[in-house]
Amino acid sequence: MTIAIVIGYFVFCILFAIFLEYRSRKKNENATSEDYTTGKKSMGLWLVFSLMAGNVVSGSYVVGNTSGVFQYDIAYLWTFYAYIIGWGITYFYVDAYRAAAYKYGANSLGEVFKAYYGPRVSLCVSAVVFVALAGAVSAQMVIVAGLLRTLLGISEAVSIAITIAALTLLALMGGMKGLASVNLIHIIMLVISVGLMLIVCLGAIGGNYGQVIEGLESTGTFKLFGGSRSTSYIIGTILLQPFVCVVSALSVAGTFGAKTVKVAKKAQLMLPIFAILFFASVIIVATIGKYLWPEMEPSTAWYTISQQFGPVMFGLAGCGVLAASMSTAPSQIMLMSSTAMEAYVPRAKSELSESRKMWLTKILIVIFGVAFQMLGILSNDIVSIMSNAYTVWAVCGIVFTISLIWKRPNEKAMFWSLLFGIIICIVWIAWGYIFGGKPLGIDITWAAGVVSVATEIIMTLATAPKGASECYLRYREAKTEMYAEIKAGKEV
Repeated sequence: MTIAIVIGYFVFCILFAIFLEYRSRKKNENATSEDYTTGKKSMGLWLVFSLMAGNVVSGSYVVGNTSGVFQYDIAYLWTFYAYIIGWGITYFYVDAYRAAAYKYGANSLGEVFKAYYGPRVSLCVSAVVFVALAGAVSAQMVIVAGLLRTLLGISEAVSIAITIAALTLLALMGGMKGLASVNLIHIIMLVISVGLMLIVCLGAIGGNYGQVIEGLESTGTFKLFGGSRSTSYIIGTILLQPFVCVVSALSVAGTFGAKTVKVAKKAQLMLPIFAILFFASVIIVATIGKYLWPEMEPSTAWYTISQQFGPVMFGLAGCGVLAASMSTAPSQIMLMSSTAMEAYVPRAKSELSESRKMWLTKILIVIFGVAFQMLGILSNDIVSIMSNAYTVWAVCGIVFTISLIWKRPNEKAMFWSLLFGIIICIVWIAWGYIFGGKPLGIDITWAAGVVSVATEIIMTLATAPKGASECYLRYREAKTEMYAEIKAGKEV
């Protein structure tokens, strides 16, 4: 029964994606590579929300967070608490992205930074997107392959091969709007899966969660401070990690895909609410499991807890993990391809036709889908993979935020602060894959954050005249013109 439920859902999602690809071809919805990779101004509220929520519902957040709470405590998840804050404040950045789309025709995060700050800053941001997504995609492969291996009793090599093929195929089907449609199915499945897990676990303790808090008090499970994470780690996380969400490539893709600014903002406001409910449910399930069955293996705790309630619940729990990973990885692979094309096309020796762009985009989806999923073979620490990979986004987000608040940073300050921040992140991520741990015992958050912020401040003071920079003025002009159109009653 369990196998039938999980594999049935797996196959259904693939067939649904293939159908969406067929429908988009018939309606000629993806006539250009730009339409294919962005779904430009074609998505309603729920599709935009589903696309943005791809970051919120990563499979590693279900399995990895359950494992972290089970093995350590709720303090282990401080990175994810910071993300919730970040999803809330990202609402205030929607205008900046949509204004760049309105005035300069931007269709991606890199193009926004090109419009405001110039080509070499845009190239750095494209590298930021690429590095972050490479780590994130590898983590999703670990999750899905592990689930298939457990359920089907197949070898590690076969489970990895099936996962890589399936997630890459999904990335090819229907374009960004098609992925958003599939994501809506995944969100519904995730709500059903996590919701039922919460209900049955609460039922197992008679609804008295107080006994769990009391029973685990001696283990320190509920210590939010002074637990498994150092004070230094927590402070660094609160200061930097919320800015991961500010430049989340999927949130920005949703902003561009939304029919209007109003739709994009509504979807963005829904994210932190959804994230709070989602993370709280996973944590409650994890702590109840730790209270009732403390001898469980932490790395498989989500699955093992569900097994206590029969094969159907086990199957639905597996479907939730599949839904979370399959809502994240394919869209991230798509974004990696479009980011690479964005960097390549302006530098091509001759102008590329739309058919050529589309062909290259799909070839890159296959190459990146295979190559970067295989990175997951190098490490099984999915929580560290995800948090380290996303720190490079945090660097970009904090640098961007400073430039909007201070108004003075110029192109040079932006470029060098991003470049040094990216280099630090790549070194720390590579070190973790190869050696484990972190260089000099310093958290990646502090290393990348201090270097990038210090560089931006020093370069601004050394090279930028006082007053608002040309970069900031371009942003302000775009935003002013966009809202003038909205005030005139036009949909933007």
